[in-house]
Amino acid sequence: MYRVKILLLVLCSVVLSTISALERSETFSTISAAPPLIFNGDTLPKNTDFKKSQCGTLKTSATISEVSGIACSRLTPGYIWMESDDYRNVIATDEKGKTRYMKLLFRGLPDRWDWEDMCGGVYEGVNYLFVGAFGDNNETTGNYYIIYFEEPEVTSSQTYIVDASYIHFAYPDGKKHNAEALMYDNREQMLYVITKVYYDVCQVFSLPMSHDYGEEEQTLTYICDLGLKSDLGSDGMHGFHLVTAADISPDGRYILIKNHNNNIASYSYVLLWQREADESVSDALMRQPEQIGCYSYEWQGEAMCWLDSTTFYTTSDEDSGDPPIFKYVKTPPSAVEEVEALEDDNARIKLLFNKGNLYIRKNNRLYSLDGREV
Repeated sequence: MYRVKILLLVLCSVVLSTISALERSETFSTISAAPPLIFNGDTLPKNTDFKKSQCGTLKTSATISEVSGIACSRLTPGYIWMESDDYRNVIATDEKGKTRYMKLLFRGLPDRWDWEDMCGGVYEGVNYLFVGAFGDNNETTGNYYIIYFEEPEVTSSQTYIVDASYIHFAYPDGKKHNAEALMYDNREQMLYVITKVYYDVCQVFSLPMSHDYGEEEQTLTYICDLGLKSDLGSDGMHGFHLVTAADISPDGRYILIKNHNNNIASYSYVLLWQREADESVSDALMRQPEQIGCYSYEWQGEAMCWLDSTTFYTTSDEDSGDPPIFKYVKTPPSAVEEVEALEDDNARIKLLFNKGNLYIRKNNRLYSLDGREV
C-alpha cells in the first residue's frame, strides 16, 4: 500500500510537470504571435478565418537550402515548387517535404544570382512559373530580371532541362532597389514587384506580362506605398517593412503580402486584401487589409503561396536546419440556419437551428430552449 501511494505521488508530479510545461509552451506561443499592427495610421483587424498547421518539413540536406520562394503546381496538383535564394535551384516537393523533382536546370539565362521569390500564373492559356532575380541587399548590383518558363509536369525525373525566358526591368526613379516579393494576377495578366526596405515603407510596382519585350530594359510602373513611415515607430523598427513574399490567389480574389523582421523587438505579419470582382490590384491595395491572426514568426520567413482561395502555405529561408512547411486553411462558416424571426417589445429574438439543435438568440446572446446560455 505504501508503494502504491509513492507511485501515485510520482505520477501526480509527472502530470503536474507536464501541465506546467504545456502552460509554458502556450505562453510562449502566445508571446511569439504578432501583436495588432498599425498600418496607414490605424490598427488592422485580425482575420480569424484561417487555421494553421504544420503539414511537413523540408529536408534541406536532400533538397535545397535557403528556400526563398514557393508556388503551387497547377499541372501536378499536390506539389509545391521551391526556389533557392543564392543557388539558382528549383525543386518540386509535396506538402510534406518529400522531393520528387531534385532539380531544374536552366538554359539561356543571364548570369544573375540572388533569386528572391517565385509565383505561378496563366498567360495566353499556358501555365508559367515566374522567378524574381532581383535581390540587391546593398542596392549596388542592378540588372533586375523576372525569369519565366512553362511549368513542367512533376515526374520521377531527377533533373529536367528548362529553356527559360526573362524580362529585364528597371525602376521608374532610375535608382537601384532591393526586392524580395513577386506576384502575378491572372485577371490582369500583370506582374507585381514589391521592394524590401529597412526602416521605411516598401513600394509596389507593376509590369504587364508579355513575350514581346526581348532584351530591351522595361520600366516598372509605381503603384503605391505599403503603409506610412510613421507606422514604423520612432525607431523605424516596428510595423510593416522588410517585405519578403507576396501572392495572389488563382481566382484573383485575395492578395497576400508578408514581411519578416529578425530584430528581437519586432514581429512578422501576413496581410490579406479581399478584392472585389471588378477591382484592380492597384485599387485593392489602396484599401486597408486585414492581419492573418494565426500567423506567427518564422525565422527568415521568405516564402508564401496560394493553393486556391481557401488555402495557402508558408516556409522559411532557414539554411541552418530543416524548415517546417505550414498550411493555412480557411474554415467554412458555421452551418447555422435562421428558422424564424420574431419581434417583442424589448429586443429582437431569433430561433436558430444548428447541427440538429434549436437555440434562441436574444440581445446577441445564445440560449438553449430551457433558458441556459450557451
